[in-house]
Amino acid sequence: MKRGAAIALSAGLAVLVLGPVTYAATLQQLQQQEAQAQAQLAAEEQQYNQTQGAINQTMSEMNQLNQDISSAKAQLGSTQQQIQTTNQNIVTTQNLLNATQAQLTQTENQLTVTTADYNRTTALLVETKKNLVHETQLLSGQLQLIEERGAVGYLDVILGARSFSDFISRAQLLGQVASSAAHEVQIIKGEQAAYTLAQANLKKETLFLSHAKASIAQHESLLQGEQALLNREKQHALVLEVQAQQQEATASTGLVQRQQVMNQLQAQRSQLSSGMAALQNQIAGIVGQIQALLGQFNAGGMNRQQLYNAMLPLVSPIASQWNVPPDLVIAVITQESGGNSHVVSSAGAVGLMQIEPGTAADIASAVGLSASTVDQELYNPEDNVELGTYYLHYLLNLFGGNVELSVAGYNAGPGAVEHYGGIPPYAQTQQYVADVMALYKLYSTY
Repeated sequence: MKRGAAIALSAGLAVLVLGPVTYAATLQQLQQQEAQAQAQLAAEEQQYNQTQGAINQTMSEMNQLNQDISSAKAQLGSTQQQIQTTNQNIVTTQNLLNATQAQLTQTENQLTVTTADYNRTTALLVETKKNLVHETQLLSGQLQLIEERGAVGYLDVILGARSFSDFISRAQLLGQVASSAAHEVQIIKGEQAAYTLAQANLKKETLFLSHAKASIAQHESLLQGEQALLNREKQHALVLEVQAQQQEATASTGLVQRQQVMNQLQAQRSQLSSGMAALQNQIAGIVGQIQALLGQFNAGGMNRQQLYNAMLPLVSPIASQWNVPPDLVIAVITQESGGNSHVVSSAGAVGLMQIEPGTAADIASAVGLSASTVDQELYNPEDNVELGTYYLHYLLNLFGGNVELSVAGYNAGPGAVEHYGGIPPYAQTQQYVADVMALYKLYSTY
């Protein structure tokens, strides 16, 4: 609400030496300057707010871009870790595949050797079988001969001895032949059993090697499939890495652009702040000149018309806001302070509309002021008028729009008016109401 700073003091001093005839024109010029400055200040405040909004939006976008960069970096790190893990898996799988291939080669070599042994063993068995067949035939012949000749044959051999020693020799020879034949039978049976066992073992070993070869081939196929899958995962991870790098680059570029926009907006905001400060100084200077003219009125240098013209620009927007006639507000100002914003009554009432600090604290929040600092704000003309105008607005609503009762309540307090059911029988209050109503009537003609 406060209006700030100054224009050239020479213009204000020039006003002080002008005659009464030129006051109205000077006030009108000041009022026009103030109105123009206020309009320009409002426009620049709006532009400032828009710029601030754009800065806030850009800051939000920059925060989002920073988040995108962090996300892209995290994704890039995760993707690189995934690529590293995949490479390790590929190396492990390749080593396992190489070991499997070596094992397969070893198994194939072993199978080749075993096959050669099998072939040699088979040939040996065939030869052994032939020998066994031959020996079996011979042995069968001998056994048949022995069976045919039986005991007679043995007896013939024994009886054919020419002496007792020859007899013993022939008996021993027959025993050796029988023992040799029995031994040969056992050998042939053993060789036949060994041959059968060797054939069974050879079949088992051949079957085992065949299964091992098939298992290794299947394992190799699985490892090749896993390696192909790992290669696809690696390619996908590489694509993700490129995308993350592109996303990070895009976000970084956008961040640089947003930073440039932010710098431009901040420069624009600083420029607008400087312009607004200059306008506030100009408005303060105009208000100071108006106060100087009001001071002249207090000294008798201004008439009612000049005071009315001086106060109207200050009062009109505030009175319009609270739906109070501006002529009534200026009448109260004239009666209370004569337009002197620095006057303080013996009761402690302050400023243009002579607001008491207690009353000001009660109504401060209604006009957007702080109750803790409102006693200082009373010396500011605009804040003082807004507090007093709001109080008149309150009284007019309280007394159903009755101006005289509202003016009486402004002077004596609304409680006294309610107590007496009209203007209190106080000489000072009755004279106050009469004077304010006369001024109100007068100002209504301007």
